[in-house]
Amino acid sequence: MSNVRMLMKNLWDSASASVTTGDAVSTLPLVHSQRYGRSLTTGITPNETGLSVIEFNLAELSLVNGLVLYRHWLSNGAQWRLQLFEDLNCSGTELFDSGLVDAVPTKALGELNWLVDPLVSSAFDNWPFKFSQFWFDDCFAFSGRITLQDTEARDGIHEFDRVYLGRAFQPKVNFNYNSEFAWQQNTQQKQTAAGSVYAVDKPMTRQFSFQLSWIDELERPHISAAIQSAGLHKDWFISLYPQAGGLKEIEHAMSCKLSQLPVLSNPHYNNYTATYAVKEA
Repeated sequence: MSNVRMLMKNLWDSASASVTTGDAVSTLPLVHSQRYGRSLTTGITPNETGLSVIEFNLAELSLVNGLVLYRHWLSNGAQWRLQLFEDLNCSGTELFDSGLVDAVPTKALGELNWLVDPLVSSAFDNWPFKFSQFWFDDCFAFSGRITLQDTEARDGIHEFDRVYLGRAFQPKVNFNYNSEFAWQQNTQQKQTAAGSVYAVDKPMTRQFSFQLSWIDELERPHISAAIQSAGLHKDWFISLYPQAGGLKEIEHAMSCKLSQLPVLSNPHYNNYTATYAVKEA
């Protein structure tokens, strides 16, 4: 497990991307993945072997260390792969290759409900959607390739809402104890004359709050620039416990927006603090 990661500048939104294996669904274009909105879905019909490939060029040579495929409906047996290259159009030296790895994490042994869960159970089995994450060492790249392998995807389509790609900020010192996690539901309970309480079942979302108390002079400008870029209007991706595995990592990772703009305080020399409050987007 490593320190919190915040991918606040999304390079995918300005990238040039196309489907090179499989067929893009005309009503669910790839450009939807470059815009925020839960109704904006991308769909790719894979080839006869269940394979689809997306190739992309970034707007400029860029430093990246994270990729997220968010709100997808791939099966528990799906695999995916990321390759990064130094030149445009997936040419030049290959800088990173994840190889084909599982796109959907399975439950850890301690999380399995024995004799109830299937032997291969996903931590997402009771969720309305799934997401997949790649975290890797900093890498300068100009282009890349995303490969999806899944013959059991919902409706036979490789479907997803959003892609996040870029360099996630990771502080040298992690957030303080007393971080908060909460499920939120926008519904009102009503009580009848007889005393029964009723409420409409509405989707639940998450919110996190945490404090970074040991930001130094080298980290401060990066945090300030990220806050300025995201504001209250842009969506970005956060993982409080990256690479922790299991339900803990999944529950504490999400597409989000800032609930309020963090204040950078300067309590003493070479030290700044910032309190974050984010809500699921």
